[in-house]
Amino acid sequence: MAQGWEEIPQNVDAVGLAIDRDGWIYFGLGTANYANAYLVDDAGNSKYDLKSDRGTIQRVSPDFSKRETVCTGVRFPIGMAFNANGDLFCTDQEGATWLPNGNPFDELLHIREGQHYGFPPRHPKHNPSVIDEPSVYDYAPQHQSTCGMFFNADEKNPAHIGPAYWSNNAIVTGESRGKLWRAQLIKADHRYVAQGQ
Repeated sequence: MAQGWEEIPQNVDAVGLAIDRDGWIYFGLGTANYANAYLVDDAGNSKYDLKSDRGTIQRVSPDFSKRETVCTGVRFPIGMAFNANGDLFCTDQEGATWLPNGNPFDELLHIREGQHYGFPPRHPKHNPSVIDEPSVYDYAPQHQSTCGMFFNADEKNPAHIGPAYWSNNAIVTGESRGKLWRAQLIKADHRYVAQGQ
């Protein structure tokens, strides 16, 4: 195991990958223990630490000299991509099965630096210092397994799929039920709203 990396019980490690226009590599590190997200010990004390690398999106500089945390509070950010505006999105896996109020559905998240995305959610004792950033779109019912995503190319690009109005939409796969979703995203100020089909 590499120095500075902790072993986690479910043996799921780095997930999701995207590269920005400047060559920075973004990837997700799964939560330390999705069945005990606050890492509560037998004495009832939480070992959860917002400064941990677990449950985060990390970025690495193009020359590999620097690694830093972009955000916290993600459970397992499997699908990850930048849109035409250069904004980062990821899909995150539902967590309420293991933690009440912990991401009730699979989500499409707009990743913004310094935000916390709700797994584990704010808690008066175990995680009091965060504000949970809402998702852009929720995939219901539970357990959709939104494990893949990409942004459709512009209609003039040979890689474009579907009708012209699908340009720059997020295409998300739901692997547990064999679904494919299209999310049209509109940016309002610094946040996005979505309509999904």
